[in-house]
Amino acid sequence: MSGYKIKFNGLERLYNHFYVEMYSAANNAWRSGKAILGEHTQVLEQAMAKKYSRRHAISVGSATDGLYFSMRAAGVTSWHTVFCPALSYVATAGAIRRIGSNIKFIDTDNNGNIGNFDNENVPNAIVYANLFGNTAEYDRIKSYCERNKVILIEDAAQSQGSCYRDKPSGAMGDVSVFSFDPMKNMPSFGSGGMVLTDDKDICERVTSLRRHAIKSTDFDYGYNSVISEDHAAQLLVLLEHYDQLQEDRERVAFRYYENLPKQIFIKGDDNNKRSYHKLVMLDDKRDKLKEYLDAQGIETKIHYAETLDMGNIGFYPVAENLCNRSISLPIYPFMHNDEIDYVCEKVKDFHGI
Repeated sequence: MSGYKIKFNGLERLYNHFYVEMYSAANNAWRSGKAILGEHTQVLEQAMAKKYSRRHAISVGSATDGLYFSMRAAGVTSWHTVFCPALSYVATAGAIRRIGSNIKFIDTDNNGNIGNFDNENVPNAIVYANLFGNTAEYDRIKSYCERNKVILIEDAAQSQGSCYRDKPSGAMGDVSVFSFDPMKNMPSFGSGGMVLTDDKDICERVTSLRRHAIKSTDFDYGYNSVISEDHAAQLLVLLEHYDQLQEDRERVAFRYYENLPKQIFIKGDDNNKRSYHKLVMLDDKRDKLKEYLDAQGIETKIHYAETLDMGNIGFYPVAENLCNRSISLPIYPFMHNDEIDYVCEKVKDFHGI
């Protein structure tokens, strides 16, 4: 990775920028003598709940655990059927598989978000992702769930900072789950996730499940899935600066838009605010473009090369089209203008523009 002139994610720049604050915060946590579930974790949970308009926030070891705990706490069982978008990171479907539920994959819209499912048999739950930081059609999904009494889980791992109209990601559905994976917009130097809900019972169950369900009479086992106090302290630093970090990420995206044709990007609905977690463009020569950019020292990624239902090719034409054509360009808050311009120049060179 070190051979790249421009890395896909400039995590080291984030660390260097906030080094003093983050080290001080972590040092305070170390000196407290409390390794997990102490004051820093409590303050982080309270701050996240307030910022994203939820009554409860529960930190967990990963967003994957958070999705699993959310479904289990909401009553999803192995007897149930769960709708899931055909295009997402494997963790979205993996958490459902962990429950043992039957997954009904749904083709996506042109933005990669869960598409129309009105003609399907009513499920017991829907797990949907705001892919690439672009929010799905929340009003449509929520209305369907209310009409049919279906549990709604928001996989918000890529959409912290997004809004659907005026509703922030993290406040949609019965339960929402954020990710603090190192590749996310608010990265922990380890991992972590946050479950957000307005339901007191779900909050209590997730809180129990993350610590072996020791105090629960409803569940016979749980997991060890917590974040450390020093990670919580560092995340509090990033949360304090989060809005500015999002503005900087937007600056990068807009410079790309100024330099390249806007229609080549997956941008979502203009009425909604995006988190710009990924900057995804569509290209009919995607694989050759990736090879070319690699040779120019530009690290790119493919999100995602296959649908989650890999065994049923041809079932999800919209999602499969995105799988065949999408390429993610570098985007992060501390990316320099000349670096963005260099990426754009090389994309243009490849196409002879």
